Order: sequence, then C-alpha cells, then structure tokens
Amino acid sequence: MRILCWTGWSSSPAIPDPVSRLLFFLLLVAVAALGAHLYLTQPAASPDLATREVNRESVKIVAVMPPQAAAHEAEETRRAMQILAGAACVEMYGIAPADLPRARDAFAALHLGDRLMERRIEDITRYWVFVPPAADRRTADLTIANLRRQGVNDISVRPDNAISLGVFSSEDAARRFLATIEAKGVRGAEAGAFVKELREVTLLVREPDTETVARLTIMQRDFANSKLHAVSCPASGAGSPAATPSANQPSK
Repeated sequence: MRILCWTGWSSSPAIPDPVSRLLFFLLLVAVAALGAHLYLTQPAASPDLATREVNRESVKIVAVMPPQAAAHEAEETRRAMQILAGAACVEMYGIAPADLPRARDAFAALHLGDRLMERRIEDITRYWVFVPPAADRRTADLTIANLRRQGVNDISVRPDNAISLGVFSSEDAARRFLATIEAKGVRGAEAGAFVKELREVTLLVREPDTETVARLTIMQRDFANSKLHAVSCPASGAGSPAATPSANQPSK
C-alpha cells in the first residue's frame, strides 16, 4: 500500500490541460457576445438637432402666404401658361431700367442664345437744332463762319464735327427756332432728339418651349409691373438691343 504525502507547494506553475483552455476561451467568447447584444439592442439616443443649427438667431420668417392666396397664385400661373403655350414669340414688357441688369441675368440663365431679343423704350427729354457732321474740322469751321454772318451766334462744335445751334425742352420749340434761322437764309440745319432717357425694356423670346414658358411665368413675378404676353415674332434683326445713338441724336 502506497501512501501519498503532500509536502508543500510546488515551485513550478501548474500547466492547464487543453480542456480547461477550451472552456476558458468559450466563456470569453460568450461574455463578448453578450456585451455586443446589450449594446446593439439598447434604444438609440435622440439626436441633438440644436447642435446642427448655424446662426439660428439670424433666421427670420419673411412671409407666410395664406393657403387661399397660394392657391390663387397657382391658378393664375396655370392660366398664364395655357395662354402662352404654343406662342411663336413671348415677350416680357414693362421691365424698369433699375431692374434691367437683374432681368438680363435671369434670362441669361435660360441659355436662349439668339432667340432672345431686347427692345428699349425711350423718352425724349431734350431736342436740338443742328447741322449734321462735316467731313472734317476745317469744313465745320467754314460752316460756322457762314452761320455767324447770317446772324446765328449760339454755336458749338461736337467731337464728330456736328454743329449744335441750340438745345430745347420741346420739339415744338426746336422747330420754331429752326424756322427762325431758315428765314435768315440758313440751309442744311435740322431739328431732332438730343437726350433720350430709358423708360422701360422689353425682352422677347422666339419659339419658347413648354419648359421655357413655365420658367418665364414664374420669373415674371420677380419684376414689378412687368407683364407676359404672346406676340407675333418680329422680322429677323428687329428687336435687337438698341444701337448706340448716332451723332445726330446723342444720348445724355
């Protein structure tokens, strides 16, 4: 019979057997899986939308359109599109001079190319009596000398060698003065517009498609007192941007 006696702790560490190591590994995996399950199934916290706001103090409500007004505006837009649909040309008229740069930018965004034409409506505010431009300054000086001999003294020469004989506030006053100097023997003088001031601008679009008509209808609201209507297309070359006034009709 053998008797085993414990004589104390061994100085060398115990080495776990393979089964123990496997059980430890499975336990570790189970704990990790439980932690992942608890993390994924907990309710998500509500996002703090306030942290996404930028300059919220500066945000202001400019206007709120009542439902009835919005419905009325939508109906007006629909009717306008029906009226303009299929038109050979559509023009927006009544654009104020102050709004012209903004209107040009808006129409440029439509990429209409040569289908867009501009017509300027001007008011004449001054008239003048003049002698048309001479071929050169020497000829103009000879004309001035002859005019002085005929009793016309209020004379000035413009850079293009046209000779101004007077500026008047009305066409009637200019024509009366012309008749007066013609009675003195002056020949070759004329009366005409001297200063033109832009009153409004009309922008015309040739052959607009349905999308262009819709965009024009919406765009028109941004320009006070402007209107849209269907028109007959002008002859080729007509309605282009106003040419620079000639020497006979200089602008202010």
